[in-house]
Amino acid sequence: MDEGKRNLRGSEKRDTFKRRHKDLDGSFYATDADFCLVSKYPPGTVAYLDYKDLGDNVTFTEVIQYNEWMTHAPVYIVEGGDPDNGPFVIKRYLGGDWKPDPPDVDLEFVTQGENWYGLGIWEAGLRQEYGRRKGWGGKLRTSNDD
Repeated sequence: MDEGKRNLRGSEKRDTFKRRHKDLDGSFYATDADFCLVSKYPPGTVAYLDYKDLGDNVTFTEVIQYNEWMTHAPVYIVEGGDPDNGPFVIKRYLGGDWKPDPPDVDLEFVTQGENWYGLGIWEAGLRQEYGRRKGWGGKLRTSNDD
């Protein structure tokens, strides 16, 4: 990855667009697609990640989106209070019902990375599994897989 891409931060114009979208009709729901891990070989989506501050809940719009995403690739919630240093608690999203308020969500604890190095070790393992399987190919891991 070149330095330009490494130093790229969120776009002010994108943030403005998302904020202004909230001024449209109140029934125009949206959610922010946070972060997607992508593989070049084999090409495809390794996982969908959503970073949440400690104590943040999954919203109904996120449940709707995660339920769709999980048919294609695993979905993980990464929780942390300090995105610069960690620690990071990683949970796998196993499904949810968006209708109750708040929504019912099934999360499975995966691991905790004490810092970015620990998070990288987890991601490397996930990418290795994706590569070993030559993509998910419609056969996603379940909580009972080895």
